[in-house]
Parts: sequence; structure tokens; C-alpha cells
Amino acid sequence: MTFDSLCFQALAWTADGELDPLDKLVLLNNLIREATPSEQIELIQVVEKLALLQPETTVQVSQL
Repeated sequence: MTFDSLCFQALAWTADGELDPLDKLVLLNNLIREATPSEQIELIQVVEKLALLQPETTVQVSQL
């Protein structure tokens, strides 16, 4: 795997030392582009698992 188009940026970390969920997705998306087909499958599975773990924010609409 090469990292020709990977851009470096400051990453955010949570209080418990984990990479911020949004930064995990950004990093994984960059890795997917540079990975071999078999690596891409594994990385896509990780992205899918992360998406299921993220709480979903919804907008509540009420009439006034």
C-alpha cells in the first residue's frame, strides 16, 4: 500500500485516547483509495462497523 495522495492533517483525539470518530472515517476513506482490492474490502467493513457504532443525530420538528 502506498500513500501517494494521503494528505496529513492534525487529528483529534477523544479524552480516552481514541482517534475522533470523524477523523477515523476520513483516515479510512483515504486508505481505501490507496489500498489493494483485498485491503479495500477489509477497510470498507471497518467503515461499516464504525457507522453502526456512531449515534445518529436527528432533527426534531414540532409545530408552533
